[in-house]
Amino acid sequence: MLDIDRVEAAIERASQRPELGETELLLWLRREFPPAVASQAVWQIRLRQRARHKFSRAEQMWFTPEGLEQSSSEVLASYHASRFPRDVSAVDAGCGIGGDLIALAGRGETVGVERDALSVRFARRNVEVYGVERNCYLIHADLLRLRLEEASFLFLDPARRVEGMRWASPEQWQPDWSTACHLAARVRGALVKTTPVLAPSLIPQDGEREYISVDGECRELLLAFGECKQGISLSALVLPEGARLVATGAPAPSVHPPMEWVYDPDAAVVAAHLLPELAQILDGYLLHPQIAYLTAKHRVNTPFARVYRRIEHFPFSRKRLFERLRALRAGSLTLKKRGVDISPEQLVRQWKPAGDRAITVLLYRTDSSVIAILAENT
Repeated sequence: MLDIDRVEAAIERASQRPELGETELLLWLRREFPPAVASQAVWQIRLRQRARHKFSRAEQMWFTPEGLEQSSSEVLASYHASRFPRDVSAVDAGCGIGGDLIALAGRGETVGVERDALSVRFARRNVEVYGVERNCYLIHADLLRLRLEEASFLFLDPARRVEGMRWASPEQWQPDWSTACHLAARVRGALVKTTPVLAPSLIPQDGEREYISVDGECRELLLAFGECKQGISLSALVLPEGARLVATGAPAPSVHPPMEWVYDPDAAVVAAHLLPELAQILDGYLLHPQIAYLTAKHRVNTPFARVYRRIEHFPFSRKRLFERLRALRAGSLTLKKRGVDISPEQLVRQWKPAGDRAITVLLYRTDSSVIAILAENT
C-alpha cells in the first residue's frame, strides 16, 4: 500500500534539488528512500506539474494519471457546482481524485463515490487541501451497487479510460452510458458530463445540452436533467467569460466572399452548431456552407468568436503566400485552417520574417480551391 506520508516527505526533499532531471532526481532520492517511495515521489511531481493548468493548488494535491486526465479544472468544476442548489446534499458518482467533489463540497454537503481505492485516498487528501472536508463524505464502492436513484441530486462523469484503456464505445464506460442516463432521469436533478463529440443519437431527448469551452477549447458536453435544467434546450457556454449563446432556430446564413472582417467562432459554438445564431449577432455570412468561418462588413465585439481585419485574400499557393507576406513585411506568422490538408507548423517553419508586422493567415477550402486570407488581430 502506498505510504502517502513517506512519499510526501520524499517530494519535500526533492524540492531541494530543482535542477535535477527526473532520472537524476530518482537516483538521488533512492539514497534516502526505498525505491518504490522514490519512484512514487517523482511520478507525483510530474503529475503535479501537469495539473497546474487545472488546479491552483496542484503542488499540494495527489493524482493518478487517469484521475488527472478526467478531472474537471477549477473553472469547470466551479460552474458545475453552481448548477446545484446550495445547502442541498449532492452525490458525485465516480468522483475520481476529487476535482468536482471539491467544488460541490464548497456549496454544501456532498457524497463522493469512487470504486478505486487509491483515488479515494487521494480525493480525501485533496478535499483537505481545499479546506472543504467537513462537507464531504467519501464512499469506497462500485456506484452500480448503490441505490443512487434515491439521491436527490447527482453529478455523473462516466470514466472513458478504464484500467489504462480508453474506450470509444459509451457502453464500455464506467458507468456505461445507458446506466448514467437512466440514473440522471430518476433523481430530482442531475448533471452528466461527457465528451463534446458524443453522437447526437446517444443524447437523451429530455436532457438539456450545453457545450462548454475554456480558453477557446471545447472541453465538454454537459447534459442537465430535472431541477438542474435552465429552460434552455441547447446552448454554448464560453468560460471563463461566462458568455452563453442560446439556440433560437436561426436560419442558415448566406455564403459570401471574405469581407472586411473575418470571425473564427469559438469551439463551443461550432460544436453546438450555433453558427446561424452567431451570424445573426454579427450580421454576417459564411465563407462556405461547410466551413466554420464567418465574415461581415462591420466589426462586432463578441466573446463567441475571434475577430480579424482582412487585408487581402487569394487562391492559395505557397509561392504566392510568401510573396504577399514579404510585400507586407510580415514578421511573426500565425496560421489557422479549416477543411484544408496542410501542415500549419511546416509553413510557419519555412517562413523567413521580412519585417515586424504580425500577420494571421486563415486557410479554408471552397468547392474549387483553397483560399488564403491575410489578416490582422484586432
